[in-house]
Amino acid sequence: MSKIKYEIEPVFKIEFFKIKCINFKNKKEHLEEVLKMFPEMPFPNFYSNRNKADFTWQLQEIFKEEFSLIRTKYNSKIDVTRAWSVTYDKGHYHVPHNHSSQGYAAILYLQMKKDSPKTTYIQPWNNEKDQSVLFTPDVEQGDIMIVPQFIMHYTEPNTINFKKRIISFDFHEL
Repeated sequence: MSKIKYEIEPVFKIEFFKIKCINFKNKKEHLEEVLKMFPEMPFPNFYSNRNKADFTWQLQEIFKEEFSLIRTKYNSKIDVTRAWSVTYDKGHYHVPHNHSSQGYAAILYLQMKKDSPKTTYIQPWNNEKDQSVLFTPDVEQGDIMIVPQFIMHYTEPNTINFKKRIISFDFHEL
């Protein structure tokens, strides 16, 4: 009997890029000072300065080593198109959404405890059993997660008495 040869590998793969910020305590303090100039406003399920913020250059200056790594990873100059903060008080959450169809979306976990809700990403196709696949990476304060902007993602309700705060920023390769 002859042996049948076969291969098994994924048809598609979506990469995520996670960075552990260096010297995060000092960078966090510096960024928090900058954010005082960009107060957040209440939205239905969180607070944000998304429609009013323009601190992209300050963010890139404070986290210059991390942005250098991002440019190296994507072998390109990048254009940070916007940056904003979001705060989740107890009971706050974010519904599934994406940021666009092209480019990258990043989340910097600025203030977070171990029990704070993490971002969950939704695979953009069902698995072979016709079910959604969810991915919740293990992140902590000082981490930056980068995924393609088209990836739907959300945050479960915050169940603890701690205000989780993130910085989101979108960028494109030039």
